[in-house]
Amino acid sequence: MKHMPTLIPVIALSLFTAACGEYQKDPAPGLATMRENAKVQTQQGPDKPREITKTVVVEKPVLVVKEESTIDEKFIVITPDAQMTFNEGQQAQFKIRARVLVPGIEIKLSAQGLPEGARLEKSTQEKDLYILTWNPALYTVPANAAMKSYTAKVVAEVSKANTQAEADKLKGLVREKEFNIFLFRNQEAPSGLTVTGLNSEVNEGSLVPFTVTVKIPGIDNKAPQKPRLVVSYDGVSYTAGNSFLELDGARYVVADLNKKDAEYLGDSNWKFTLIFDTKNISVQPQLAKDGAIMASADGTRVRLSFKVYSPYGLSTPESLTQVKVRYTKAIQAPRFDLSGLGQQGLVVSPGQSVNLKFAVSSADNQALVKVESAVSTLPGTPVVECKNSATTAAKQECSLTWTVPCDAKSEQLNGEITMNAQAVINGRNSDVTPYKLKVVASTEDKKLCATEAAQ
Repeated sequence: MKHMPTLIPVIALSLFTAACGEYQKDPAPGLATMRENAKVQTQQGPDKPREITKTVVVEKPVLVVKEESTIDEKFIVITPDAQMTFNEGQQAQFKIRARVLVPGIEIKLSAQGLPEGARLEKSTQEKDLYILTWNPALYTVPANAAMKSYTAKVVAEVSKANTQAEADKLKGLVREKEFNIFLFRNQEAPSGLTVTGLNSEVNEGSLVPFTVTVKIPGIDNKAPQKPRLVVSYDGVSYTAGNSFLELDGARYVVADLNKKDAEYLGDSNWKFTLIFDTKNISVQPQLAKDGAIMASADGTRVRLSFKVYSPYGLSTPESLTQVKVRYTKAIQAPRFDLSGLGQQGLVVSPGQSVNLKFAVSSADNQALVKVESAVSTLPGTPVVECKNSATTAAKQECSLTWTVPCDAKSEQLNGEITMNAQAVINGRNSDVTPYKLKVVASTEDKKLCATEAAQ
């Protein structure tokens, strides 16, 4: 391969000479030159890669110092409490710390965008501490929401430096920090329920006014909805160790018509005015633990519970009250009405058929009147039968039927017919009313038996 560059020119030159017959120059000198050139190339070997040199101009970096135009986290650190939550009607405080990392520099902190009534004050007890205080007004949270949020910020300004030059340099530089405030409707449940005026023992037939007071945080007289009182019977009628049942006392509680609505007393306190009425509401009889009426009881024991709800659904625990209703109201005994007789006694003759209509009634429309059968030693055995009036059970319509025997002697017909009546109200009995119907023999001979014999 090294001889190829030399041979190719020689051959070409030979062909050129042969073709051009008229060329007379001797080729020997040119051939020697070519051979010398080939020899030089052979000695040099393969070509070396070329080296290209490029001049690059490099500029030196210039250090530019730019002066800070604001005070950032490197100088001032502001740290508010993690979560600032307030409740309506309740004052609360939260902390905001602001400290400077540069010795000798002091700052002052101010707030922007705080809710109405909130204030930021520097602590007098601890350095670098500020106190955010707020007592949110009631009803700040809209009625259709449970929470309201605010975004505020604190601004730190340099108030003191080490030198005047430093103060001039830092003059007007500030640092700001945003934080969130959350306001909730008061979530404290009503408490302190107290029943006043309803003693452990009351007299039957009385109207006993009493009150229920309770504290309901977050509610005052401007509330669109008022608190609600619930009076109930828990149904726990029997307590171990007692021989009696405690009955429903809620049935006797009625609202005072003069003060039907709850009354606001101030400082979140409310009052309900009620009446324990055993005058217009009949008292149930005392029952033994087996449910039987205790005839010897001197009163009826009842129990009732009170519970107050705020307009937002929170409530007090149930407050139990136990009362004994002492029997003092006398149940009026029934009266006999024999006005149809027209005389003080019944005058009879042998052979006479007696059919006397009369009534026995109670003045209390809730009473049930009972009449005992007639008792008599008169001949022919008088019979008394009674039935409830068509209008009320407090009245009995009675009839006395008696057929006087014809063989009855006049002295036998002088006597009396005795009847007894009693009124019952809710299992309680009135005194027994006795009635003695006087019977005398007629002095006239009506010949009732002789007429029947003639027939």
